[in-house]
This record gives sequence, C-alpha cells and structure tokens, in this order.
Amino acid sequence: MSTQLKIIVLMGGPSLEHDVSVNSGNMVLKSIDQSKYDTTPVLIDRDGMWCFPECSPMSIFDAVIYLKTMSPTCIFVALHGAFGEDGKIQGFLDTLDIPYTGSGCAASALAFDKIRCKAVVQAQGVRVAGHVALDRTTWIVDQDTVVNTVRNDIGFPCVIKANRQGSSFGIVIASDEAAFRKGMSEVLEIDDMIMVEEYIAGLEITCGVLDSEANGLIRPLPLTEIRPRSSSYFDYEAKYTPGASEEITPARIAPELTEKIQDIALHVHDIVGCEGWSRSDFIVYGDTPIWLEVNTVPGLTQTSLYPQAAAAAGISYPDMVTLFIEAAIRKASQHKVEKGQI
Repeated sequence: MSTQLKIIVLMGGPSLEHDVSVNSGNMVLKSIDQSKYDTTPVLIDRDGMWCFPECSPMSIFDAVIYLKTMSPTCIFVALHGAFGEDGKIQGFLDTLDIPYTGSGCAASALAFDKIRCKAVVQAQGVRVAGHVALDRTTWIVDQDTVVNTVRNDIGFPCVIKANRQGSSFGIVIASDEAAFRKGMSEVLEIDDMIMVEEYIAGLEITCGVLDSEANGLIRPLPLTEIRPRSSSYFDYEAKYTPGASEEITPARIAPELTEKIQDIALHVHDIVGCEGWSRSDFIVYGDTPIWLEVNTVPGLTQTSLYPQAAAAAGISYPDMVTLFIEAAIRKASQHKVEKGQI
C-alpha cells in the first residue's frame, strides 16, 4: 500500500486570472515531491465546471461527491482571483472538511476586497495611499460630481482600480479628466466597486511572508525591487512576460528601509489573519514605504515574485511547495485536536 499523501492541485477557475492560475498549478505539479505526494490535477474551467482526470466536466454539486470519494489529504489552492482568493473556495472546502493550503475564508475575503482591507490596515497605523471609493450607481447618477471629488481629494494623475480583481486586471492610470472618464468606463465593465487612488511616483517593492514552517516562526522573505521595462507600471504584461520587468532580489535599498518594509508586511499578515503565506506590495516614496495591498495566493508561475524571493532565502520551489502542504496538514490536525476529534 502506498504511503504517499493524496494531494489535489486545484487550478483555473472562472476569474480573469484563469490562465495565470493554470500556469501556477502546472508549476506546482511539475515541482512537487513525487516521492511524498500522489498528486491529482483538477481544473475548474471558465464556466465553473470541475474537470477531474478521465472524467467529463461536472458541476460543483457532482464535484462535492467526487471530492469526498477521493478523500484527499490536502488541496493545494493554486486558484487566483474570484473564487480562488476571495474566500469562496476556502469556505467551500471548510464545509467539506478538506484541508487546503493558504489563508482561511475570512482572511481571504478581507484581503481580496481592496477598499475594506485598506481601511482595516490603515486603522492599525499603516501608511496607505489616499483614495476615494465609488460604486457603479454613483458614477452613473452624477459623473461630474465624482470627477470634481477626485480632482479635489486625489488629484490627477490618479489610479483607477477594480476593487476585487488581481494580476493588475482592472487598473488604469488616468493622467487627466478625459482619461479618468474613459478609464472609469473600462474598469466598471469588470467590477461594480472602484477605488480611485492617488498616484505615487516611486519604487515598486514587494515583500513575501512565510508562515508555513514547523517551528511556528513567521518570517519575511527578501524584498524584490520591480522596474517594468515595457510598461509604466507593473501591469499584467510586465508581470507575466519574461523579460518585461527587471526584478531584483534582494532589493537595492538601505537595510533600515528593508527592515521597515518587512515589519509592515508581517504586521499586515497578522492584521488580516493570513496563514501559510502572503505577499504585500508597496510603493516607496523617498524613504517612506506606502502599503498598497496584500495577496493571499500570489502567483506561482516561473516569472512570479514569491518563488523568486523564496529562492533568495534559500528555499527551492519544491521545498516551498512542501512547506505549504505540510502547514495545511498540521493546521487541519490541530483543528481536529481542538474539536476533540483526535
């Protein structure tokens, strides 16, 4: 009888980040320790149908039965965007009592909601960029008032962000009023809530947090400095096209500033309630780090930032994957102890 643990790698999904998720999932499958784990790839297609090996696509209702029949030890969540990072798949798996990697339902939902997460983090003393929150109805009813509010409170240029998207989908930098009106129309096509944020010209920095080690230590990874070559900011193309950005790990900044950013990333990880791992993004203006957002399922592709930072800390991709899986299994066992099941 095999002693390998059954691991499902879940990827795809109905979000705009479907392709990125598939790439992440395939990298996990390629790198996972086959001597320890019996792996099964499961793809959720763009229509929400679940695709198990050697089975016809099935609805989520049939997938429930199939998942329980498989009795996986753990599900590696390589889903990005809606249904992957927003707490939905986490709540679904909690209901089925199936362990999974990464943050839980509540932390995932909070982190994915940029406006609310920013409010929570700011309330805990973290420096953030100024912003205005808008919904579709407000924009439709009185565009002129919105434009005046943005001009007076934020100024141009500004950054228009879809509230619940990732991988730089739904981001437009508006240089003036005309660009702002056009950008609002574009972003509202993919999200009903918008965050209009002040544009801060500075150095883009990202900081991963590792919360998966058996000793319980939560530690920051080396910072990565991001300098897009083909874009004005770290957009989708700059993120996922090899060579489109210069990504330098560790970042070429002063040790004092490095420590300050790492401390903020750890603080945010704790405030939001992240588990397993996370990655916070910053703009550094002068010597001041300004926190932008936290990602609970950062990309795991060959160009992704978190694996680069882990490698700089001496953690190989296969070892990183193992850490995430073992942390999820430990967490599930601890919950059973707390509930008196073992």
